[in-house]
Amino acid sequence: MRAELSFLSQDEIEHIHEASLHILSTTGVRIYSEKVRSLLAQYGAKVDDTIVRFPNSVMEEALNQTPHEILLAARESKRDIRIPTSTFPFLATSGFSPFVTINLDTGERRSATTQDLKHFAILSDYLDTVDYFWPIVIPNDLPPPLQELHALAIALENNTKHIQCSCVTEKTAQWQIRLASVIAGDETKLQERPLFSTINCPVAPLTFEKDCSEAMVTLAKAGIPVAPMTMVLASTTAPATLAGTLALANAEELAALIILQSANPSAPMIYTSEAATANMKTGEIDYHAPEYPLISAGCGQMARFYKLPSLVADMSSGTVPNDMASFTACVLRIAMGLMSRTDLSACLGSRDSALSASLEQVVIDAEACEHASAYLRRFEINDATLALDVIDRVGPGGNFLSQKHTIEHFRREIWSRELCNTFILDPTVKGSFLEKARAKVKEILATHAAPPLKEDVHKEMEQILRDAEKDILGNS
Repeated sequence: MRAELSFLSQDEIEHIHEASLHILSTTGVRIYSEKVRSLLAQYGAKVDDTIVRFPNSVMEEALNQTPHEILLAARESKRDIRIPTSTFPFLATSGFSPFVTINLDTGERRSATTQDLKHFAILSDYLDTVDYFWPIVIPNDLPPPLQELHALAIALENNTKHIQCSCVTEKTAQWQIRLASVIAGDETKLQERPLFSTINCPVAPLTFEKDCSEAMVTLAKAGIPVAPMTMVLASTTAPATLAGTLALANAEELAALIILQSANPSAPMIYTSEAATANMKTGEIDYHAPEYPLISAGCGQMARFYKLPSLVADMSSGTVPNDMASFTACVLRIAMGLMSRTDLSACLGSRDSALSASLEQVVIDAEACEHASAYLRRFEINDATLALDVIDRVGPGGNFLSQKHTIEHFRREIWSRELCNTFILDPTVKGSFLEKARAKVKEILATHAAPPLKEDVHKEMEQILRDAEKDILGNS
């Protein structure tokens, strides 16, 4: 037994699948890269200028080839994770925010820097709740063409877990692969133990930019897991109906799968969705809409239909609780999202719909996730747990408190922690949740650091960054 949020029946799953196949074979997707279109034509796709259509046979071949299990390797192998998972989803920081919130009381924020990203990496390395690290802020003190590459370097230097970053150009992909290969040993060893994966977003609806699609191909050839994040929004970049939104989101995921498989038949892909509804007053993504967890659950079901690992639920509250009641609401919101049976969730530390991030928010969200785990535990049904012999012995009108069976099972079956029994926050620190989180952040940054890389590895990475800067920026 396990609490799961299902949105689609089996017939509805198959209906969404058929609708997505129709979109891919009839409507098609726009791909701006001639290089990627040529690759897809060789794979069996039908190319008409920039529009590419996929016969059902091409889709079936891609689904048959793609791996159903993925290793997300870490700098320290004991922190490797494998997906899919049958237990609690693996959690990461959210990303890639341009700002950091420096005062959660007032919402005051500023542009993020490389030092901010280093602090987030160190904090996330320390917190056991964080299973892998997405460089959560954009280092805006660097030129934009170098930000993604340096973000990966900062993460690898200051965090021993798997890194999931972003990558929007072919050149960046090539340099990211070279950078991680130094730590892995070489590119072959990196393919065996991918130390990083990437988020790559189609442009809704049904569009793949030139640079991003070429980056996906480069990463696929190197065996780097790719998470193509569909971000269709109902009523703006998708139909107003949830059925249409799910069909379109699923079509984008399947199109990305074909692109990756055309580059490498064993390319690992993580079915990834931030599909949501648009706020009809502002046009923004509405993470707090009641439809959001339902769409996430539907996407999670489609991923499992294809036997693909998934990243489909980002349920961070993005708020600071001011009492136990509001903290309970945060816990329940996270639990509901994770009941979508996602394998990964990048939900920690984000604020303002991912426009900014906060160190204290990472700690608060991590604390809430630990409590949310109570709702996702597995419970067994067997002779021992059904306890028919005990029920017969106690009989009508009795009680089970004195039974040996109760002593043997209650600690495992009944959650005895209360919200005031903290996992991460120090209960001896006086004050609000925010004050406790701030104290924890200061303690971690003052006392923790990831084990340093070997000096020769560090020097080689620095040289790669210098070479990349000349290549990407065109410096002499």
